[in-house]
Amino acid sequence: MGRYPPLPERLHPRLFSIGMMIVLALVMSPVTRAQQPTQQQINLSALGHYAVVTGVIEGSDIIDYQVSGELGQVLSVDLNARPGSAYFNILPDNSETALFIGATEGEVADVSLPGAGDYRIRVYQMRSAARRGERSEFSLGVSLGAPEYADGLSGGPDYWQVNLEQGRGLNLRDGPSTRYASVGLLRAGTPLENRGCRMTGSERWCNIRAAGSGVTGWAAGQYLIEGPAPRPPASLPGGPQGAGRPFDATGYLACGPAGETSAQQCPFGVIREGPGNAGVWIATGSGERHILFEQGVPVAVTPAGDFSHDRNGNSTHIGVDGEGYVIPDAVVFGG
Repeated sequence: MGRYPPLPERLHPRLFSIGMMIVLALVMSPVTRAQQPTQQQINLSALGHYAVVTGVIEGSDIIDYQVSGELGQVLSVDLNARPGSAYFNILPDNSETALFIGATEGEVADVSLPGAGDYRIRVYQMRSAARRGERSEFSLGVSLGAPEYADGLSGGPDYWQVNLEQGRGLNLRDGPSTRYASVGLLRAGTPLENRGCRMTGSERWCNIRAAGSGVTGWAAGQYLIEGPAPRPPASLPGGPQGAGRPFDATGYLACGPAGETSAQQCPFGVIREGPGNAGVWIATGSGERHILFEQGVPVAVTPAGDFSHDRNGNSTHIGVDGEGYVIPDAVVFGG
């Protein structure tokens, strides 16, 4: 199977605006450039060679790992940090304009080098963590891949499925390497949305989203084969349209005027993005109400309005603009 192209700039499709993430990134900007970086060389002696370096940064420490590459080669970097306050940027050696900014783009980078020369992988902590004197232990995976050409490869099929014997499970990891922790097991035959693959040294890893649960992570490509799209949930009469993506589940939930939320049943659809993270779309008769959950807590509604929420048993009760909705936990978390 051919080598897959680098990951897109936004590997994970988001259900909602990333504006808040950008605001936070600006507020929590990297440590000041006045801090002199410690410099270390990584010698990737052979094309495709994969190196893992480990280190520790504390407070306003900065480490620049230097690598050399040729025009069009793909510099692949992934960072596994504990407790997680470390990030990395990729910069040309003669410039402070980053080709990749980890604070807004994540912990996995596949950058096609714009020219031959030296590049820096800068590991740092955000200013808020640096001021608190936090300490991060990290491992950094680095490799150089062959130049990418327009050869028709598009990153693989829309869906994978786990290619293992029944009864066996595939580790889902929170990064593209076995050095990352397992975050769950995928059963044989499980349909998986393909969010892009990349090479970690000589091994292909794919970022996936499990249909139904919305759980995301990285799976070893050698155990994946092309699979069919999952069967969509039932289409409800008068149901919501959502964000143009297939719902993970549909059904009805209690709704009505505030204080009378059991007055009627409103059709809903949900798209899950990992445990407790979900977008719930509700058809109200006059339009759609969209409610965003993060870690099981409603954090925003669209159309925008003042809203309140409280817990009652295994449900979240939401009031917004004189309307009330009862969202069972099973809608948000699955099950």
